[in-house]
Amino acid sequence: MDVKSRLVNYYKNNGFIQKYIKGLNASTNEIVLVYDGKTKNVPIDTLEKLTDETSLINYINVTNAEVTPINAEVVEEKEEIIEEPSEEVLETEEPIKKTAIEVVEPSIETLNDIKILTELKNKSALDNILRKFAVNESTGLIDITKAIDIVENNTMNEVVEAIKNNYAFDQNPINYDIQGKLIGEKIPDAIPADDKIVSSFNNVRVYLEAAKMYPEQVNYSEEMINKKLGEYIAKTKSLVYNKPQPAEITPIEKPELKKELVNKPVVEDVKSAGFADIIVLSMIVIVYAIIIVNLILKLA
Repeated sequence: MDVKSRLVNYYKNNGFIQKYIKGLNASTNEIVLVYDGKTKNVPIDTLEKLTDETSLINYINVTNAEVTPINAEVVEEKEEIIEEPSEEVLETEEPIKKTAIEVVEPSIETLNDIKILTELKNKSALDNILRKFAVNESTGLIDITKAIDIVENNTMNEVVEAIKNNYAFDQNPINYDIQGKLIGEKIPDAIPADDKIVSSFNNVRVYLEAAKMYPEQVNYSEEMINKKLGEYIAKTKSLVYNKPQPAEITPIEKPELKKELVNKPVVEDVKSAGFADIIVLSMIVIVYAIIIVNLILKLA
């Protein structure tokens, strides 16, 4: 079995690893782990021996640490308990109960899972996650476009809230669930709104990369992704500043004037005046003439 297949199996069976695994080093076939700012490349044989969070952290912190299987430690503890008096055996039961309680914590699938499964090209595992919220109601099949739309809307809501309430937009995909909703802590900051909007698009990009595994539905080129980024920024800014997006203006066509009317001389318009208008003008002139004659007679 190749390294990728073994890593996928390990990833499925050990939920705690999702917080620490960052990818696969293609040149060395080693798994890249990160804890508390420390990065370590681990061979798959070694990784498979790390069966709990404590052994993983110890391995990262200690250089060239030797990994001891957990089962061996448990056997030694049991042998010591048998030899000790019954009173002391009762005292050792408490830490065992505490350990059991810690293991029961459920793990939440995150955007980081989507990112890693995409890098590993594990489509079957990706299908299982997308089936939880991105199924086409008409066909019953997984709809990657629906997943992108949901994550884009949730991401916009998260960054708008971060801007309006002055806290950081967390750029770690492990702090968001598979639908792009924040599950991490809100940390105050003073980063400009535009920077937050641009960086938040990385959450959407996780699914745009995953869409490459569904070429029969949609295939985003880098040019299409850049165009979508521009649209995303415009939409988010309109939500932040409560401004509607500018609608496309359709130019109004002006009616064309008939050439004969435009080029028609004014003289012709005067000539075409009605005969009735001429009579009215003549009568007005006559009335004024009579008024003037009467005034002259009175003065005389």
